[in-house]
Amino acid sequence: MRKLVLTGVAFLALAACSGSGADNDGDGKISAKEASAEMAQGGATAMKPGQWEIKINVSDFTAPGAPAEMMATMKESAMKGMTTQNCMTKEQVEKPGADFFGGVKEGGCEFSKLDRSGNTMAVAMTCKPGGKMVSNIVMDGSFAAESYEMKMTQKIEGSPMGIVDMKGTITGRRLGECPQ
Repeated sequence: MRKLVLTGVAFLALAACSGSGADNDGDGKISAKEASAEMAQGGATAMKPGQWEIKINVSDFTAPGAPAEMMATMKESAMKGMTTQNCMTKEQVEKPGADFFGGVKEGGCEFSKLDRSGNTMAVAMTCKPGGKMVSNIVMDGSFAAESYEMKMTQKIEGSPMGIVDMKGTITGRRLGECPQ
């Protein structure tokens, strides 16, 4: 379950510094490579370095293909949410990586939308984390120097439970300086 949720979260980091126009080859998709190139242009994010708390709250979770008992257990686990803390260095502020958001660095994602204007951001992507699984993720929200909030919808196909639909919120807040 954690891997399914983190697939989407992991690639939020790639979008965090991006602006519009990341589709350099004009094919209508923004690959992780194009997103990374966009990020390399530097420091567009307003986030401050320091210790950050990231919360993932799932508000809706359905998997019609899962047995009822499994579904109840997974839904209970998903609805509890997940909280992590990470230290964000000055270098990560200028070019954050997927690991800051608690995710994996690689997830086979391609963006179809990657727009950032001022403190708002909208992202749409398709990820292929392995096997037959395909995850379609849409996120939108806002960033500030010491907090962010993104609404997320995720549809996963090819899972052992069939089609999985999730909706939720990813929030982050700066707690202060990183521990020594």
